[in-house]
Amino acid sequence: MILAALDGVGAARPDRPLFAGCSITVQAGDRLGVVGPNGSGKSTLLRLLAGAERPEAGTVRRGRHVRVGYLPQEPALPPGDVLGAVGRQWEAAAILDRLGMGGLASADVATLSGGQAKRVALARVLVDEVDLLVLDEPTNHLDVDAIAWLEDRLARFGGGLVLVTHDRHVLDRVTTRVLELDRGRCHVHDGGYTAYLDASARRADEEATTEAVRRNLARAELAWLRRGAPARSRKPGARPPRGWGPRW
Repeated sequence: MILAALDGVGAARPDRPLFAGCSITVQAGDRLGVVGPNGSGKSTLLRLLAGAERPEAGTVRRGRHVRVGYLPQEPALPPGDVLGAVGRQWEAAAILDRLGMGGLASADVATLSGGQAKRVALARVLVDEVDLLVLDEPTNHLDVDAIAWLEDRLARFGGGLVLVTHDRHVLDRVTTRVLELDRGRCHVHDGGYTAYLDASARRADEEATTEAVRRNLARAELAWLRRGAPARSRKPGARPPRGWGPRW
């Protein structure tokens, strides 16, 4: 079952482009990690998938009646107490306790720190019955026990998952595919975080080889041009070195 799909999607900020031509499909059972340097557009991509933002190019489609649970990087909570913000479902108190917020179930959300509010928002998303979880940095402000519990919870989730996190251990244990944002381009790697690291290293080696070839050709061209004038006076048919050409 297709939950969401990006087709040729692009996004930009007033001062610079973020990414372009990004296409990916998320199906039930998919575990997609989104990686890239700061400022590459990871949070923007999640907002597009969740429907919180419209793309500047391309299209975003979601399956009919697909329920999305979205945890933004800086969530907003409804007014009231913590338990009310999460919901009155039977497991709300248990999830709050797992996330280290059990003792603050009756606290006013207005009194919470940023980290506490993020944990409450995470509990709110996990309590709801959804088909697609879109989580932006869910492990921030969690201790080791809470992260281990969250890993297990996400591994047992039967829907689709799209995740941004700086916790490489979580990426390695939870994801089955990785979407990499790199210099405005999108690269999809099957096989999880380890496969992404291998593919990324190979691509870096290939790019380094290509750059070395380009530099060598440029040096050969420059050397030929520097001796070209006297050579032409003697040999009108003088040619550049083999392999020469503007390949960049």
